[in-house]
Amino acid sequence: MKTRKKPTPDKNQGSARVLVVLLFCLLIASTVSTAAAAGMHNTIQEYDGAGTCIVCHQQAGEDFVTSIHNTWLGTAEYIDGKNGTQTGKLIGVNDFCIGVKSNEALCGNCHAGYGLLENDFSIEKIDCLICHAPDYKKTASGPDPSINATEAARNVGQPTLEMCLRCHATAGGGDNNKRGDLELAMGALNISKDLDVHMSAGMTCQDCHTFVDHHVSGRGMDLRVDDTDVVVSCDNEGCHDPLPHANGSTYNEHTDRIYCTTCHITAYGKVHTVEMSRDWEHRTPNDDNVLGITMYVPTYVRESNPAPIQVWWNRRSEIIDLADPVVFNSDGVLVMAKPSGGIDDPASKIYASRLHLGRQPWDGTYLLPFVTMTVLMQDNMTQALFESTGNIYDPIQYVDTNRYMGIFHGVSPKEDALICDDCHVDHKIDFEALGYEVEKDASGNLISATKPGESLNLADLSSDDTQKEDTDAQSTSTPGFGVVSALCGFLAIVYLQLRRK
Repeated sequence: MKTRKKPTPDKNQGSARVLVVLLFCLLIASTVSTAAAAGMHNTIQEYDGAGTCIVCHQQAGEDFVTSIHNTWLGTAEYIDGKNGTQTGKLIGVNDFCIGVKSNEALCGNCHAGYGLLENDFSIEKIDCLICHAPDYKKTASGPDPSINATEAARNVGQPTLEMCLRCHATAGGGDNNKRGDLELAMGALNISKDLDVHMSAGMTCQDCHTFVDHHVSGRGMDLRVDDTDVVVSCDNEGCHDPLPHANGSTYNEHTDRIYCTTCHITAYGKVHTVEMSRDWEHRTPNDDNVLGITMYVPTYVRESNPAPIQVWWNRRSEIIDLADPVVFNSDGVLVMAKPSGGIDDPASKIYASRLHLGRQPWDGTYLLPFVTMTVLMQDNMTQALFESTGNIYDPIQYVDTNRYMGIFHGVSPKEDALICDDCHVDHKIDFEALGYEVEKDASGNLISATKPGESLNLADLSSDDTQKEDTDAQSTSTPGFGVVSALCGFLAIVYLQLRRK
Protein backbone atom coordinates (compact mmCIF):
# COMPACT_ATOMS: atom_id res chain seq x y z
CA MET A 1 0.00 0.00 0.00
CA LYS A 2 1.40 3.33 -1.04
CA THR A 3 1.72 5.96 1.61
CA ARG A 4 0.22 9.23 0.56
CA LYS A 5 2.85 11.92 0.58
CA LYS A 6 2.10 14.83 2.86
CA PRO A 7 1.78 17.99 0.76
CA THR A 8 4.59 20.49 1.14
CA PRO A 9 3.37 23.77 2.63
CA ASP A 10 3.22 26.55 0.10
CA LYS A 11 5.36 29.37 1.45
CA ASN A 12 3.48 31.88 -0.67
CA GLN A 13 0.16 30.77 0.78
CA GLY A 14 1.58 31.06 4.28
CA SER A 15 2.85 34.54 3.60
CA ALA A 16 -0.49 35.52 2.16
CA ARG A 17 -2.29 34.27 5.28
CA VAL A 18 0.07 36.27 7.50
CA LEU A 19 -0.48 39.35 5.38
CA VAL A 20 -4.25 39.00 5.57
CA VAL A 21 -4.10 38.61 9.35
CA LEU A 22 -1.86 41.67 9.68
CA LEU A 23 -4.16 43.76 7.49
CA PHE A 24 -7.17 42.59 9.51
CA CYS A 25 -5.42 43.61 12.74
CA LEU A 26 -4.52 46.99 11.29
CA LEU A 27 -8.11 47.49 10.21
CA ILE A 28 -9.39 46.69 13.69
CA ALA A 29 -6.78 48.97 15.28
CA SER A 30 -7.65 51.76 12.91
CA THR A 31 -11.37 51.33 13.56
CA VAL A 32 -10.86 51.31 17.32
CA SER A 33 -8.58 54.35 17.12
CA THR A 34 -11.06 56.24 14.94
CA ALA A 35 -13.96 55.32 17.17
CA ALA A 36 -12.00 56.39 20.26
CA ALA A 37 -11.10 59.71 18.63
CA ALA A 38 -14.70 60.28 17.60
CA GLY A 39 -15.86 59.52 21.11
CA MET A 40 -13.31 61.93 22.54
CA HIS A 41 -14.38 64.75 20.25
CA ASN A 42 -18.04 64.12 21.05
CA THR A 43 -17.34 65.30 24.59
CA ILE A 44 -16.49 68.85 23.43
CA GLN A 45 -18.92 71.15 25.17
CA GLU A 46 -18.04 74.39 23.39
CA TYR A 47 -15.50 75.24 20.71
CA ASP A 48 -13.43 78.29 21.58
CA GLY A 49 -10.79 78.14 18.88
CA ALA A 50 -7.36 76.56 19.16
CA GLY A 51 -7.67 76.45 22.94
CA THR A 52 -10.15 73.59 22.58
CA CYS A 53 -7.79 71.55 20.41
CA ILE A 54 -4.35 72.13 21.95
CA VAL A 55 -5.51 70.70 25.27
CA CYS A 56 -4.84 67.34 23.62
CA HIS A 57 -2.85 68.39 20.54
CA GLN A 58 -0.27 70.81 21.94
CA GLN A 59 2.60 69.48 19.82
CA ALA A 60 0.53 69.62 16.64
CA GLY A 61 -0.28 73.23 17.39
CA GLU A 62 3.37 74.13 18.01
CA ASP A 63 4.32 72.44 14.72
CA PHE A 64 1.60 74.10 12.69
CA VAL A 65 2.21 77.60 14.03
CA THR A 66 5.48 77.81 12.05
CA SER A 67 4.02 76.38 8.84
CA ILE A 68 3.48 78.33 5.63
CA HIS A 69 -0.23 77.53 5.91
CA ASN A 70 -0.23 79.69 9.04
CA THR A 71 2.42 82.38 8.53
CA TRP A 72 2.10 82.88 4.75
CA LEU A 73 5.74 83.97 4.99
CA GLY A 74 9.10 82.22 4.88
CA THR A 75 12.66 82.20 3.59
CA ALA A 76 13.04 81.80 -0.16
CA GLU A 77 15.23 78.88 -1.29
CA TYR A 78 14.28 78.37 -4.93
CA ILE A 79 13.44 81.91 -6.07
CA ASP A 80 16.00 83.48 -8.37
CA GLY A 81 17.15 86.82 -6.99
CA LYS A 82 15.48 86.29 -3.63
CA ASN A 83 17.32 83.36 -2.05
CA GLY A 84 17.63 83.83 1.69
CA THR A 85 15.12 86.69 1.82
CA GLN A 86 11.69 86.75 3.42
CA THR A 87 8.83 86.42 1.01
CA GLY A 88 5.43 84.78 0.79
CA LYS A 89 1.75 85.41 0.21
CA LEU A 90 1.65 87.91 3.08
CA ILE A 91 3.81 90.43 1.18
CA GLY A 92 3.21 89.19 -2.35
CA VAL A 93 1.08 90.51 -5.17
CA ASN A 94 -1.08 88.70 -7.70
CA ASP A 95 -3.50 89.37 -10.53
CA PHE A 96 -6.59 87.92 -8.82
CA CYS A 97 -7.39 89.59 -5.49
CA ILE A 98 -4.12 91.56 -5.64
CA GLY A 99 -2.69 90.96 -2.18
CA VAL A 100 -3.26 90.28 1.49
CA LYS A 101 -2.13 93.80 2.39
CA SER A 102 -5.34 95.30 0.99
CA ASN A 103 -7.73 92.39 1.41
CA GLU A 104 -6.99 90.84 4.79
CA ALA A 105 -10.64 90.20 5.63
CA LEU A 106 -11.35 88.54 2.28
CA CYS A 107 -8.21 86.38 2.47
CA GLY A 108 -9.10 85.45 6.05
CA ASN A 109 -12.03 83.35 4.82
CA CYS A 110 -9.49 80.64 4.02
CA HIS A 111 -6.38 81.44 6.06
CA ALA A 112 -5.92 78.71 8.68
CA GLY A 113 -6.16 81.11 11.60
CA TYR A 114 -8.07 84.04 13.05
CA GLY A 115 -5.19 86.51 13.38
CA LEU A 116 -4.75 87.74 9.83
CA LEU A 117 -6.27 91.17 10.51
CA GLU A 118 -3.63 91.84 13.19
CA ASN A 119 -0.85 89.71 11.66
CA ASP A 120 -1.08 87.58 14.80
CA PHE A 121 0.02 84.05 13.92
CA SER A 122 0.37 82.71 17.45
CA ILE A 123 -0.81 79.25 18.46
CA GLU A 124 -3.93 80.70 20.11
CA LYS A 125 -5.07 82.06 16.74
CA ILE A 126 -4.87 78.76 14.80
CA ASP A 127 -8.11 77.51 13.25
CA CYS A 128 -7.84 73.72 13.19
CA LEU A 129 -11.35 73.27 11.79
CA ILE A 130 -10.64 74.77 8.37
CA CYS A 131 -8.50 71.68 7.61
CA HIS A 132 -10.14 69.06 9.80
CA ALA A 133 -13.91 69.68 9.98
CA PRO A 134 -16.35 68.78 7.17
CA ASP A 135 -18.75 71.42 5.81
CA TYR A 136 -17.01 74.18 7.76
CA LYS A 137 -16.95 77.91 6.99
CA LYS A 138 -14.95 80.69 8.60
CA THR A 139 -14.27 84.41 8.51
CA ALA A 140 -11.05 86.29 9.22
CA SER A 141 -11.89 86.60 12.90
CA GLY A 142 -13.77 83.39 13.73
CA PRO A 143 -16.13 80.65 12.56
CA ASP A 144 -18.83 81.83 10.16
CA PRO A 145 -22.03 82.57 12.15
CA SER A 146 -23.99 80.39 9.72
CA ILE A 147 -22.42 77.16 11.06
CA ASN A 148 -22.34 75.48 14.46
CA ALA A 149 -18.63 75.52 15.31
CA THR A 150 -19.02 73.23 18.32
CA GLU A 151 -20.80 70.62 16.21
CA ALA A 152 -18.08 70.96 13.58
CA ALA A 153 -15.40 70.40 16.22
CA ARG A 154 -17.14 67.18 17.31
CA ASN A 155 -16.82 65.81 13.76
CA VAL A 156 -13.17 66.50 13.00
CA GLY A 157 -11.06 63.96 11.15
CA GLN A 158 -8.22 63.61 8.68
CA PRO A 159 -8.32 66.19 5.85
CA THR A 160 -10.44 65.07 2.91
CA LEU A 161 -10.52 66.29 -0.69
CA GLU A 162 -13.50 68.48 0.17
CA MET A 163 -11.63 70.12 3.06
CA CYS A 164 -8.61 70.99 0.93
CA LEU A 165 -10.57 72.04 -2.15
CA ARG A 166 -12.89 74.47 -0.39
CA CYS A 167 -9.88 76.78 -0.19
CA HIS A 168 -7.52 75.66 -2.94
CA ALA A 169 -10.22 75.25 -5.61
CA THR A 170 -11.84 78.60 -4.80
CA ALA A 171 -8.64 80.66 -4.55
CA GLY A 172 -8.94 83.88 -6.51
CA GLY A 173 -12.57 84.37 -5.48
CA GLY A 174 -14.39 81.42 -7.03
CA ASP A 175 -14.39 77.86 -8.31
CA ASN A 176 -11.52 77.22 -10.73
CA ASN A 177 -10.46 80.85 -10.88
CA LYS A 178 -6.81 80.61 -9.97
CA ARG A 179 -5.06 77.27 -10.21
CA GLY A 180 -7.15 75.94 -13.09
CA ASP A 181 -6.40 72.28 -12.35
CA LEU A 182 -8.31 72.22 -9.05
CA GLU A 183 -12.11 72.52 -9.01
CA LEU A 184 -14.81 71.75 -6.49
CA ALA A 185 -16.08 68.81 -8.53
CA MET A 186 -12.94 66.93 -7.44
CA GLY A 187 -14.34 66.81 -3.91
CA ALA A 188 -17.41 64.77 -4.89
CA LEU A 189 -18.05 61.31 -3.49
CA ASN A 190 -17.66 59.74 -6.93
CA ILE A 191 -15.03 61.19 -9.26
CA SER A 192 -14.66 60.04 -12.84
CA LYS A 193 -11.33 58.88 -14.23
CA ASP A 194 -11.66 61.52 -16.92
CA LEU A 195 -11.55 64.23 -14.26
CA ASP A 196 -8.55 62.78 -12.42
CA VAL A 197 -7.37 59.17 -12.35
CA HIS A 198 -5.73 59.50 -8.94
CA MET A 199 -8.70 61.07 -7.16
CA SER A 200 -11.09 58.62 -8.82
CA ALA A 201 -9.04 55.82 -7.25
CA GLY A 202 -9.63 57.25 -3.79
CA MET A 203 -6.34 59.08 -3.33
CA THR A 204 -6.35 62.15 -1.09
CA CYS A 205 -4.23 65.28 -1.32
CA GLN A 206 -1.86 64.17 1.44
CA ASP A 207 -1.04 60.94 -0.42
CA CYS A 208 1.23 63.13 -2.56
CA HIS A 209 1.50 66.30 -0.51
CA THR A 210 2.89 64.55 2.53
CA PHE A 211 3.00 66.39 5.84
CA VAL A 212 6.07 66.69 8.03
CA ASP A 213 5.17 67.98 11.49
CA HIS A 214 2.10 69.70 10.07
CA HIS A 215 4.15 71.31 7.28
CA VAL A 216 2.94 70.36 3.80
CA SER A 217 5.21 69.25 0.96
CA GLY A 218 4.98 70.52 -2.59
CA ARG A 219 5.77 73.57 -4.68
CA GLY A 220 4.47 75.18 -7.84
CA MET A 221 5.89 77.50 -10.45
CA ASP A 222 4.42 80.59 -8.81
CA LEU A 223 4.89 79.67 -5.13
CA ARG A 224 7.36 81.72 -3.16
CA VAL A 225 8.43 79.46 -0.32
CA ASP A 226 8.58 75.73 0.49
CA ASP A 227 7.24 74.25 3.71
CA THR A 228 9.38 71.07 3.72
CA ASP A 229 12.43 69.62 1.97
CA VAL A 230 10.35 66.78 0.51
CA VAL A 231 10.05 66.92 -3.28
CA VAL A 232 6.62 66.00 -4.61
CA SER A 233 7.10 64.30 -7.96
CA CYS A 234 5.49 61.59 -10.07
CA ASP A 235 8.64 59.46 -9.83
CA ASN A 236 8.85 59.59 -6.04
CA GLU A 237 9.54 56.28 -4.33
CA GLY A 238 6.31 54.31 -4.13
CA CYS A 239 4.69 56.05 -7.09
CA HIS A 240 6.04 55.84 -10.64
CA ASP A 241 9.60 54.92 -11.57
CA PRO A 242 11.87 57.40 -13.39
CA LEU A 243 11.30 55.04 -16.35
CA PRO A 244 7.58 54.42 -15.89
CA HIS A 245 6.77 52.78 -19.23
CA ALA A 246 7.36 49.20 -20.37
CA ASN A 247 10.93 48.09 -20.96
CA GLY A 248 12.14 49.21 -24.36
CA SER A 249 9.41 51.84 -24.74
CA THR A 250 10.49 54.93 -26.67
CA TYR A 251 8.57 57.02 -24.16
CA ASN A 252 11.15 56.18 -21.50
CA GLU A 253 13.74 58.01 -23.59
CA HIS A 254 11.81 61.25 -23.04
CA THR A 255 11.56 61.24 -19.24
CA ASP A 256 14.89 62.97 -18.70
CA ARG A 257 13.61 66.07 -20.53
CA ILE A 258 9.80 65.80 -20.51
CA TYR A 259 7.83 65.66 -17.26
CA CYS A 260 4.85 63.33 -16.93
CA THR A 261 2.23 66.10 -16.89
CA THR A 262 3.14 67.22 -20.41
CA CYS A 263 1.67 64.06 -21.92
CA HIS A 264 -0.76 62.93 -19.24
CA ILE A 265 -2.70 66.16 -18.60
CA THR A 266 -4.34 67.06 -21.88
CA ALA A 267 -6.92 69.56 -20.58
CA TYR A 268 -8.00 71.42 -17.45
CA GLY A 269 -11.17 73.23 -16.46
CA LYS A 270 -12.98 70.00 -17.24
CA VAL A 271 -16.19 70.48 -15.24
CA HIS A 272 -16.30 74.17 -14.40
CA THR A 273 -14.86 76.73 -16.79
CA VAL A 274 -11.47 78.12 -15.85
CA GLU A 275 -10.54 81.79 -15.69
CA MET A 276 -7.98 82.76 -18.33
CA SER A 277 -7.77 86.53 -17.73
CA ARG A 278 -8.98 89.26 -15.35
CA ASP A 279 -9.03 92.93 -16.32
CA TRP A 280 -9.52 95.27 -13.34
CA GLU A 281 -9.58 98.40 -15.52
CA HIS A 282 -12.69 97.51 -17.49
CA ARG A 283 -15.61 96.53 -15.26
CA THR A 284 -19.26 95.72 -15.92
CA PRO A 285 -22.34 95.62 -13.63
CA ASN A 286 -23.51 92.14 -12.71
CA ASP A 287 -26.67 91.31 -10.75
CA ASP A 288 -26.19 87.54 -10.91
CA ASN A 289 -24.34 86.92 -7.62
CA VAL A 290 -24.95 85.35 -4.24
CA LEU A 291 -25.49 88.75 -2.59
CA GLY A 292 -28.36 89.60 -4.91
CA ILE A 293 -27.12 93.15 -5.49
CA THR A 294 -25.39 94.95 -8.35
CA MET A 295 -21.66 94.30 -8.33
CA TYR A 296 -19.11 95.79 -10.69
CA VAL A 297 -16.93 92.90 -11.73
CA PRO A 298 -13.69 93.00 -13.69
CA THR A 299 -13.79 91.72 -17.25
CA TYR A 300 -13.22 87.97 -17.16
CA VAL A 301 -12.43 85.51 -19.93
CA ARG A 302 -13.24 81.89 -19.08
CA GLU A 303 -12.75 78.71 -21.10
CA SER A 304 -13.80 75.09 -20.92
CA ASN A 305 -11.22 72.34 -21.37
CA PRO A 306 -8.30 74.44 -22.59
CA ALA A 307 -5.13 72.53 -23.39
CA PRO A 308 -2.06 73.27 -21.26
CA ILE A 309 0.92 75.06 -22.72
CA GLN A 310 4.47 73.71 -22.33
CA VAL A 311 7.32 75.43 -20.50
CA TRP A 312 10.82 74.56 -19.36
CA TRP A 313 11.20 74.37 -15.57
CA ASN A 314 14.16 73.48 -13.36
CA ARG A 315 12.01 73.76 -10.20
CA ARG A 316 13.23 77.29 -9.53
CA SER A 317 11.09 80.38 -10.20
CA GLU A 318 11.02 84.13 -10.59
CA ILE A 319 8.34 86.12 -8.76
CA ILE A 320 7.69 89.72 -7.72
CA ASP A 321 6.40 91.09 -4.43
CA LEU A 322 4.61 94.39 -3.76
CA ALA A 323 7.94 96.04 -2.89
CA ASP A 324 9.59 95.06 -6.19
CA PRO A 325 9.81 97.66 -8.99
CA VAL A 326 7.98 96.71 -12.17
CA VAL A 327 10.15 95.19 -14.92
CA PHE A 328 8.58 94.55 -18.32
CA ASN A 329 9.37 91.74 -20.72
CA SER A 330 10.03 92.26 -24.43
CA ASP A 331 6.27 92.38 -25.12
CA GLY A 332 5.72 95.20 -22.63
CA VAL A 333 4.03 92.90 -20.11
CA LEU A 334 4.87 92.54 -16.43
CA VAL A 335 5.49 88.84 -15.69
CA MET A 336 4.44 88.32 -12.07
CA ALA A 337 5.59 84.70 -11.82
CA LYS A 338 7.38 82.39 -14.21
CA PRO A 339 9.40 79.17 -14.14
CA SER A 340 13.17 79.30 -14.44
CA GLY A 341 14.95 77.05 -16.92
CA GLY A 342 15.43 76.62 -20.62
CA ILE A 343 16.33 74.40 -23.52
CA ASP A 344 20.06 74.54 -22.71
CA ASP A 345 19.61 73.90 -18.98
CA PRO A 346 20.19 70.16 -18.27
CA ALA A 347 18.21 70.48 -15.03
CA SER A 348 15.10 71.63 -16.90
CA LYS A 349 12.20 69.51 -18.09
CA ILE A 350 9.15 70.42 -20.16
CA TYR A 351 6.10 70.76 -17.89
CA ALA A 352 2.41 71.36 -18.49
CA SER A 353 1.49 74.91 -17.53
CA ARG A 354 -1.07 77.65 -17.98
CA LEU A 355 -0.74 81.40 -18.50
CA HIS A 356 -3.14 83.74 -16.72
CA LEU A 357 -3.45 87.32 -18.00
CA GLY A 358 -4.26 90.36 -15.90
CA ARG A 359 -4.59 94.13 -16.01
CA GLN A 360 -4.19 96.12 -12.81
CA PRO A 361 -3.16 99.55 -11.47
CA TRP A 362 0.40 100.77 -10.89
CA ASP A 363 2.10 104.07 -10.08
CA GLY A 364 4.75 103.94 -12.78
CA THR A 365 7.17 102.00 -10.55
CA TYR A 366 5.21 99.58 -8.39
CA LEU A 367 1.98 97.62 -8.63
CA LEU A 368 -0.64 99.08 -6.31
CA PRO A 369 -2.70 97.20 -3.71
CA PHE A 370 -6.39 98.05 -3.56
CA VAL A 371 -9.49 96.90 -1.66
CA THR A 372 -11.27 94.64 -4.11
CA MET A 373 -14.65 94.79 -2.34
CA THR A 374 -14.71 98.59 -2.73
CA VAL A 375 -14.27 98.16 -6.47
CA LEU A 376 -16.86 95.40 -6.66
CA MET A 377 -19.48 97.19 -4.55
CA GLN A 378 -18.91 100.83 -5.56
CA ASP A 379 -17.12 100.65 -8.92
CA ASN A 380 -14.62 103.12 -7.45
CA MET A 381 -10.98 102.23 -8.01
CA THR A 382 -9.80 105.65 -6.78
CA GLN A 383 -11.40 105.01 -3.39
CA ALA A 384 -10.17 101.42 -3.32
CA LEU A 385 -6.58 102.59 -3.86
CA PHE A 386 -6.93 105.35 -1.24
CA GLU A 387 -8.21 102.91 1.39
CA SER A 388 -5.14 100.75 0.85
CA THR A 389 -2.35 103.26 0.19
CA GLY A 390 -3.62 106.57 1.60
CA ASN A 391 -2.92 108.23 -1.74
CA ILE A 392 -5.17 109.65 -4.44
CA TYR A 393 -4.28 108.51 -7.95
CA ASP A 394 -5.77 110.60 -10.74
CA PRO A 395 -5.59 109.49 -13.43
CA ILE A 396 -5.09 105.81 -12.60
CA GLN A 397 -2.52 103.98 -14.69
CA TYR A 398 -2.98 100.33 -15.59
CA VAL A 399 -0.49 97.73 -16.75
CA ASP A 400 -0.79 94.33 -18.42
CA THR A 401 0.43 91.43 -16.29
CA ASN A 402 0.65 87.68 -16.54
CA ARG A 403 1.73 84.68 -14.52
CA TYR A 404 2.65 81.06 -15.31
CA MET A 405 1.21 78.33 -13.13
CA GLY A 406 2.02 74.64 -13.30
CA ILE A 407 -0.74 72.16 -14.13
CA PHE A 408 -0.35 69.07 -11.91
CA HIS A 409 -3.89 67.80 -11.23
CA GLY A 410 -6.54 66.42 -13.55
CA VAL A 411 -4.42 63.56 -14.87
CA SER A 412 -6.24 61.83 -17.73
CA PRO A 413 -6.56 58.05 -18.26
CA LYS A 414 -3.50 56.64 -19.99
CA GLU A 415 -5.41 55.95 -23.20
CA ASP A 416 -5.98 59.70 -23.53
CA ALA A 417 -2.32 60.66 -23.06
CA LEU A 418 -0.40 62.30 -25.89
CA ILE A 419 1.37 59.94 -28.27
CA CYS A 420 4.28 60.47 -30.67
CA ASP A 421 2.16 61.81 -33.54
CA ASP A 422 0.53 64.43 -31.33
CA CYS A 423 3.83 66.26 -30.97
CA HIS A 424 5.85 65.20 -34.01
CA VAL A 425 3.07 65.21 -36.64
CA ASP A 426 0.20 67.35 -35.30
CA HIS A 427 2.62 69.68 -33.42
CA LYS A 428 0.59 70.07 -30.24
CA ILE A 429 3.81 71.10 -28.55
CA ASP A 430 4.96 74.67 -29.21
CA PHE A 431 8.54 74.12 -30.34
CA GLU A 432 9.13 77.80 -31.07
CA ALA A 433 8.04 78.94 -27.60
CA LEU A 434 10.34 76.32 -26.08
CA GLY A 435 13.38 77.75 -27.83
CA TYR A 436 13.77 75.40 -30.80
CA GLU A 437 14.82 76.80 -34.16
CA VAL A 438 11.76 76.56 -36.39
CA GLU A 439 10.94 77.00 -40.06
CA LYS A 440 7.38 77.59 -41.28
CA ASP A 441 5.72 77.76 -44.67
CA ALA A 442 3.79 80.75 -46.03
CA SER A 443 0.65 79.61 -44.18
CA GLY A 444 2.46 79.39 -40.86
CA ASN A 445 2.60 75.61 -40.81
CA LEU A 446 5.64 74.10 -39.13
CA ILE A 447 8.21 72.62 -41.49
CA SER A 448 11.10 71.99 -39.16
CA ALA A 449 11.99 72.32 -35.47
CA THR A 450 15.53 71.61 -34.37
CA LYS A 451 17.44 72.14 -31.19
CA PRO A 452 20.19 74.72 -31.77
CA GLY A 453 23.32 72.90 -32.88
CA GLU A 454 21.54 69.67 -33.78
CA SER A 455 20.07 68.31 -37.00
CA LEU A 456 17.15 66.09 -35.96
CA ASN A 457 13.91 67.67 -37.19
CA LEU A 458 11.42 67.19 -34.38
CA ALA A 459 8.58 68.32 -36.63
CA ASP A 460 8.65 64.96 -38.40
CA LEU A 461 11.48 63.06 -36.71
CA SER A 462 13.72 63.19 -39.78
CA SER A 463 17.32 64.32 -40.02
CA ASP A 464 18.21 67.34 -42.10
CA ASP A 465 21.10 65.35 -43.49
CA THR A 466 18.96 62.43 -44.65
CA GLN A 467 16.68 64.80 -46.55
CA LYS A 468 19.55 66.05 -48.72
CA GLU A 469 20.69 64.28 -51.86
CA ASP A 470 23.91 62.43 -51.11
CA THR A 471 26.43 63.73 -53.64
CA ASP A 472 29.48 62.73 -51.63
CA ALA A 473 31.09 59.36 -51.39
CA GLN A 474 30.59 59.47 -47.64
CA SER A 475 27.09 58.84 -46.28
CA THR A 476 25.58 61.82 -44.48
CA SER A 477 22.87 59.89 -42.69
CA THR A 478 22.59 59.97 -38.95
CA PRO A 479 25.24 57.66 -37.42
CA GLY A 480 23.92 54.20 -36.68
CA PHE A 481 20.82 54.40 -38.89
CA GLY A 482 22.54 52.53 -41.75
CA VAL A 483 23.54 49.69 -39.44
CA VAL A 484 19.97 49.41 -38.17
CA SER A 485 18.58 49.30 -41.72
CA ALA A 486 21.08 46.60 -42.75
CA LEU A 487 20.24 44.52 -39.69
CA CYS A 488 16.51 44.80 -40.38
CA GLY A 489 17.09 43.66 -43.96
CA PHE A 490 19.16 40.69 -42.82
CA LEU A 491 16.46 39.62 -40.33
CA ALA A 492 13.81 39.87 -43.05
CA ILE A 493 15.81 37.55 -45.31
CA VAL A 494 16.26 35.01 -42.49
CA TYR A 495 12.53 35.17 -41.74
CA LEU A 496 11.60 34.48 -45.39
CA GLN A 497 14.04 31.56 -45.60
CA LEU A 498 12.55 30.00 -42.49
CA ARG A 499 9.03 30.34 -43.91
CA ARG A 500 10.06 28.55 -47.12
CA LYS A 501 11.43 25.66 -45.06
